[in-house]
Amino acid sequence: MSLFTPAFSLTESRRSSKYVASVAVSPKSSLPSLVRSSLETSTTGSSSRSSSFLSPDISAEVSPESRNVTDDDAERQPRTVKTRHAGHGKRARRRRARHHRYSPTRSNVKVLDGVKDGYNLGFRKKCVESFLIVGALALAVQHNWAAILENANFVGICALILVAVLLVRQNYWTMPSVLYIYLFPIILTLTDYPQYLPLNLLLSMSALPLPTEILSNLVVAVSPHTAGVYYLYSNVTEIVSTLTTTSLSPAETSLAGTLLVNLLLNAKQMDMVFLRAFLFGSLFSLWPATPFVLKIMQLTRLPRHRRPAESAKLKMKYAYATYAIFVVNVLVFVRWHLQSSLGRDPFAYMIDYLFLSEESNRRLGMLGYWATWLAIGIPWIQRSSNAWTIDIRRKVWHGMVIGMFLPTGVGWDATFTSLSMAIALTLFLFSEFLRATTIPPLGMHIHDALKKYIDERDTCGPIVVSHIFLLLGISVPIFLSSSPAGIICLGFGDACASIIGRRVGKHRWFDSKKTLEGTAGFIAAAFTGLMITKYVLSGYDNILGPDLTVQWALLAAISTAVLEATSGMNDNVIVPVYMYVILRLGTRSQLV
Repeated sequence: MSLFTPAFSLTESRRSSKYVASVAVSPKSSLPSLVRSSLETSTTGSSSRSSSFLSPDISAEVSPESRNVTDDDAERQPRTVKTRHAGHGKRARRRRARHHRYSPTRSNVKVLDGVKDGYNLGFRKKCVESFLIVGALALAVQHNWAAILENANFVGICALILVAVLLVRQNYWTMPSVLYIYLFPIILTLTDYPQYLPLNLLLSMSALPLPTEILSNLVVAVSPHTAGVYYLYSNVTEIVSTLTTTSLSPAETSLAGTLLVNLLLNAKQMDMVFLRAFLFGSLFSLWPATPFVLKIMQLTRLPRHRRPAESAKLKMKYAYATYAIFVVNVLVFVRWHLQSSLGRDPFAYMIDYLFLSEESNRRLGMLGYWATWLAIGIPWIQRSSNAWTIDIRRKVWHGMVIGMFLPTGVGWDATFTSLSMAIALTLFLFSEFLRATTIPPLGMHIHDALKKYIDERDTCGPIVVSHIFLLLGISVPIFLSSSPAGIICLGFGDACASIIGRRVGKHRWFDSKKTLEGTAGFIAAAFTGLMITKYVLSGYDNILGPDLTVQWALLAAISTAVLEATSGMNDNVIVPVYMYVILRLGTRSQLV
């Protein structure tokens, strides 16, 4: 099945029988639509990648599965569509030309900047988004001007190369995407880690739209002693792209590669060492189990009448082999890596850290508090979610984030909170692997639990990204500088913006579904959350900055709300990190 026509829906399509026949799916399939799409995109070849280029305009309500389009209906429907859109005037020709302006192939996906990314938006919206990112860069440069001067020659050469290449290949990139790929890592580096500025400049160069041979020689010419950075970045990005296929846009894939390379090379603190071991150790631990995983997926793809009589037993047999290989590799290789990094056995280290240190009672209390929230909240949400809209279902989890991690968490023990986030992120990624590959007995149960909360962003590829991006948005500010900005942004601002905007919003931003009323709700909620965190809750005075004024907190809430309304990226990650940057750069003592 191939669905790669941008800006089309079944009710608005101008195509005739070929298009309708291509989307007509028999309702007799034995798998849920999300699992079926993940299995289709897991195969190799160009056809598997193009199958997920589904425009967000084709919503779940008009999808073939939800409309229950049968084979007989597919034969009748083209005549209706053809009759409805049979005009041949100027208006029809203009609409056809607009629909077919870009041929939606894999080679020019960067022109569209990801069909799901929403970057084919209005010019005014792009200008506002670009202004916010460039403004954050100006603040970061002012904050760490000494680091710029220290690496002035290197910064100048990299800037000239970036500008020259992008001017030559400007047809491949839209402006906000360029800013996120090349400037966002620099902004984060200048905010807290100026010593890593040369590394991230090289990573930005490594993402340039040039052939591999030219790009590798260019990086070697600019910095011969760090030429391996380019090959590391390209390999990590290729792994991320292969695993996620079309679930992530090119900009998101590039940012994920930059983040992972920084984690791989620069992890020094204990929590970051554990995060590096968990993420990369899990990846390499699952690699030997690939043959068994592929066999499970092959059995799942077969129609029921073609499956072997003992297919369930075979799948369980392969699943047990997968689990055994994973556990053995974790206990041997991941444990060895942690022992070499920490200087002692990681299990003994964690026992001392949790039970024998001076802060053991506090850490055990935090674990008990989080476990209580999960034990009460998850069953209640699962029972009540059938009566809620999907928006309420998703935002309830944002509210749980506030209750779990704001009263206790960063304000009590930032390092332990960061370590807990690292473990939770690893578990989320592993559970998504089980769901996408349908590994029994957990794969289908995880899918059934998540299918109530997916939206159009989760149907762009085989990976359900919403819950992973939610945890990333919370944890990245904590990883960077123990900041609760992600909790405040997503728990207060984003939840209120969505609920208010959908219910009372009438005045929309240009070329957007977001409303001005929702943006006002974001500003009020985020500002309230900042004030409560700074002046009511204990332990956050120094974390948010002793010189953070009310005026700057309001400015941070306003700028973040506007970015949330205009950004085409996934707002669960970019927006909280942006709020973190503005808050970190907003204290007078840091800007002096």
